[in-house]
Amino acid sequence: MQLTNFIQTSLTIGTAESLTGGAIAKAISSVPGSSRYFRGAIVAYAEDVKMSVLGVSEQTIAEKGVVSEEVVVQMAQGCRKVLNVDFAIATSGIAGPGGGTVDTPVGTVCISIAGPGFCESWTASFEGDRKAIVEAVVRKTFDYIEETVKRHVVSVG
Repeated sequence: MQLTNFIQTSLTIGTAESLTGGAIAKAISSVPGSSRYFRGAIVAYAEDVKMSVLGVSEQTIAEKGVVSEEVVVQMAQGCRKVLNVDFAIATSGIAGPGGGTVDTPVGTVCISIAGPGFCESWTASFEGDRKAIVEAVVRKTFDYIEETVKRHVVSVG
């Protein structure tokens, strides 16, 4: 998976991953030449890491839960600051097999992309076992990155 918009520009990207555990970073960094635009990743699996490293509010986690758009927005914004990147992507969710609830079943994933002057987020549902869910999230995240950067690159380019 390539990030065409990053290859063709001098834009930079980083990741803040919970559910995906570094899988997005691995997919990005496996592309030859990615060191020109990929600055790094923060795997913030634990709540205290989300708070202390990425600046996620304890109150937001308490009120909204770690699998929420509010949390991934704060993760993405914190990642932009910590890694000093143009764009940051953040993920949080439940890959299973356990951990799901009636309100947030296994396969629920929140994704956010933060960039200069904007931050967008989505909630999606994925099916399959843990591995299949993570792989599907990585693919979908690349789609979101490409679409989002295309919409916003004019303002940063």
